[in-house]
Amino acid sequence: MSFRGVAAMSDFWKVVREFNPEGIERDATAPTDLLIVGEPSSGKRTIANSLVGTNNGDACSCFELIDLDSASVQPSRFDKADLVILTARLDQDLADASHRIFDLFKQTQTPTILVFTHADTVQCNRDLRNMAFRSFSFVSHLKTIFINATDPTEVRSKLLPLIIETVPNLRTSIARKLPAARDLVAEQIIAETSRVNAQFALAANLPANLPLFGSVAGSVADFFVLTKNQVMMVLRLAAIYGRDISPTLQIAAEIAPIIGGGLLWRTAARLAVGLLPTFLAAAPKTAIAYVGTYIAGHAARYYYDQGCKPPKHLLESFAAEGANMFHRMMAKENR
Repeated sequence: MSFRGVAAMSDFWKVVREFNPEGIERDATAPTDLLIVGEPSSGKRTIANSLVGTNNGDACSCFELIDLDSASVQPSRFDKADLVILTARLDQDLADASHRIFDLFKQTQTPTILVFTHADTVQCNRDLRNMAFRSFSFVSHLKTIFINATDPTEVRSKLLPLIIETVPNLRTSIARKLPAARDLVAEQIIAETSRVNAQFALAANLPANLPLFGSVAGSVADFFVLTKNQVMMVLRLAAIYGRDISPTLQIAAEIAPIIGGGLLWRTAARLAVGLLPTFLAAAPKTAIAYVGTYIAGHAARYYYDQGCKPPKHLLESFAAEGANMFHRMMAKENR
């Protein structure tokens, strides 16, 4: 059994070292400068409304919409932004549009996503896509999608993952502002923390080979670290669902069941594998660490999204999903 990869180790240390509720609050409330840029009628406002889930103008509170035909637009504005979503219509002259955009974007280093809209009004075949790539070759290295901007489901399913992937350091703040992004970011947080806890459970099993104090040291270490990681996961989920996570009795009361849950599933682990030799006990301990964290994360996610505790049948489904996710992760790691 092994856990390989630089990315996995990066996640490991990121979660283990992040016991900082104030930092989570700062990340969640940090300002974001997100631009949707394009020529008039390129679908900017429609995209913004689809992402925000509104048609009443509130989209402008999350995104700044910039018309490229405005004489006041300066390239320096894009350099100051956190993210630019550049839009262009597929049903218009792409070469002409790219010439007008080139001078504004030829030197920008800001993370940018290129979105070709009106894909529903033309035959979006390979030839048209290749023409679009050629016309915008000065930004063709960027993440690119073709969408029907009037379909909110398509906009969200294609564009939201790219936004989070492009500016992952802003995902907590973006998810707090954009309810449509919360499920995606919550899934990432839960998966990362579950994987890290599984890694730590595997590593913490090593001291158990030491005589006398080995098993005690391993149990104490993994209990505190695994539970701490669960608590931080719950705080991050609370933050993206709009909760104030400043240290209060209310938040403490909400986190307490997670700590209690940590005690229960660690006790279950010891009972389940206590009679096994150390080298055989590693696998079930690792599985319990992963699945226990997965259940805790999805239970917290449900609570902050729905405002109530999940029913028993949902907890059972979380356990089954967690077990399947763990087996898939292990199969991938062992290839």
